[in-house]
Amino acid sequence: MKRIMFVDDEPNILSGLKRMLRPMRREWSMQFAESADHALAMMKETGVDVIVTDMRMPGHDGAWRLQHVQEQHPAAARIILSGHAEQEATIRSVAATHQFLAKPCDADTLRETVARTCQLRDMLRSERLRKITAEISRLPSLPDIYSELNAEMGRDGSSMASIGSIVERDLGMSAKILQLVNSAFFGLRRRVGSVAQAVAYLGMDVIRALVLSESAFKAFESSVSSVDAAALIRDSRNVAAIAKKIADAETDNKSVVDEAFQAGMMHQLGTLILASELPDEYRQVLAAVKSGDALYSAEVNQFEVTHGEVGAYLLGLWGLSDGTIEAVAYHSTPNTTEVTQFEPVAALHAAAGLYAQMLGRDDTVIDEDWLATIGCLDRLSAWRDLAQSQMNQRDAA
Repeated sequence: MKRIMFVDDEPNILSGLKRMLRPMRREWSMQFAESADHALAMMKETGVDVIVTDMRMPGHDGAWRLQHVQEQHPAAARIILSGHAEQEATIRSVAATHQFLAKPCDADTLRETVARTCQLRDMLRSERLRKITAEISRLPSLPDIYSELNAEMGRDGSSMASIGSIVERDLGMSAKILQLVNSAFFGLRRRVGSVAQAVAYLGMDVIRALVLSESAFKAFESSVSSVDAAALIRDSRNVAAIAKKIADAETDNKSVVDEAFQAGMMHQLGTLILASELPDEYRQVLAAVKSGDALYSAEVNQFEVTHGEVGAYLLGLWGLSDGTIEAVAYHSTPNTTEVTQFEPVAALHAAAGLYAQMLGRDDTVIDEDWLATIGCLDRLSAWRDLAQSQMNQRDAA
């Protein structure tokens, strides 16, 4: 049974939460705390899987509390309730918070958010990796892109379009921007799948606050010793561009196209996490691949999970869309999904395989049997042409 804690200094609000969430008592073990000290004491006794806390309470704000939860209970999912007037405090809390909910929060939104977060824990079978991944508050950005963004923001006449194009080239920045803009705090009626749109919506002041506070972005302090991080991010951008071309050719659904692109950008997120957090073990994975093992098999043997599942777990904690999460989680093993038609996971699986083929690599294989089951195998040749066209455009640029 999942352990959920709700923290608010208003007794009436806690009483309302108890009534509102009573139907979940057979699925969740719930605790309600009226202060940060009370919450931390209870967590020390019982532990917690998910904590939902109000932003403004006497003593310390929600950002301070969640920083302490992050330190003492790193595997816990951390959700904050915040009002729009608290935007500055919300931005300060980005590093320690997985998801943001707007106040007042209705029962359905709260239930769905907590339930979705609980379901994610079952995706990642390794308790060790759940803890490592949940601890991550921000993803390192390549130094040249980080410096370019800072310079662009300080330039007279800088535009949101130019800033968006820089952010879109970086895996860590893209993930964090999409986490924030798609949170319920901003109250958007539809998900934003385009980083450029997300940057334009947040505006210059919010982006500048994120950069200056370093709550969302930071440059690599050192290289990730077991992988070439710059090459990994470059390859992710190329795969994302191919996935978008494939999706554009197959559907008029803009959400699917956006999710295919974002999943392509982030499909190596788990690799970055594993290589930076567990470098010695990831070297063993790479050695197994060099000896002829498939990448996903080598990862499962070493970690019990694939890099796709690790990346998807973090993106899920950060509240990204289901289509993006599914594509990232299963791009190496699409036959384990219940997908029956063209969806973002198909675009990403094909894009990653075609890109590997063009580079002469055999560590990423296209599952043609699976493509046949979803009725897309006859499109593979056309997709190969699209992939080649995209790479030709890149080379000519």
